[in-house]
Amino acid sequence: MQQPVGHGGRREGGGRPKGALNKMTRPVKELAAEQSEASINRLIELRDHAESEQVCFAAAKELLDRAHGRPAQQIGITKQESRTFIIDRFGYMRKPGWEPAALPEHEAKEPEDDDGSSS
Repeated sequence: MQQPVGHGGRREGGGRPKGALNKMTRPVKELAAEQSEASINRLIELRDHAESEQVCFAAAKELLDRAHGRPAQQIGITKQESRTFIIDRFGYMRKPGWEPAALPEHEAKEPEDDDGSSS
């Protein structure tokens, strides 16, 4: 059943396009971009002249993360194990009433060897 033409509701092509910034995000990002050079210079100053080794290390780590990206975290799982990881980047799990969606059950597949055959 099609919805009547009018206001509200979900319809094809409606809403803000993916990737478009909302009205508040754009000025905040522009302001932050204006301060980028000063912030990087402050990190360099802290890395080179802070009295605390922890501060020097943290500043160096932040500089490397911004230059090269954060390193990927690797997780080793044997073929007998199966794990589901839920990564809560936006804090949804901390909101009252949040319930995880049921995860689909799936059969564990045997990993393939380098030659493409199962072991």
